[in-house]
Amino acid sequence: MRIQVQFFATFRELFRTKAMEIAVETGINIGELLNLVFDTQERRKKIFDNGKLKPYIIIFKNGRHIQHLDGLETELKEGDKVSIFPPIAGG
Repeated sequence: MRIQVQFFATFRELFRTKAMEIAVETGINIGELLNLVFDTQERRKKIFDNGKLKPYIIIFKNGRHIQHLDGLETELKEGDKVSIFPPIAGG
């Protein structure tokens, strides 16, 4: 199945793209998808801390924050769109 992953702010720089489409197996969840996408040590340290998702990383599945779903256990289906936001500062 295919999942669309969108990147924002500094993640666009890290991946050098705004979005990518990933072919994955059926039954994958958000946590497993993140492990596939953040596939190098450099990328992993941007989103994980000691194997746990950093608390200020924001992830949406089809426009809904995963905190309001099943967190990293949120199941994905064909055509889902996952949006990943790094911490954003401003003033």
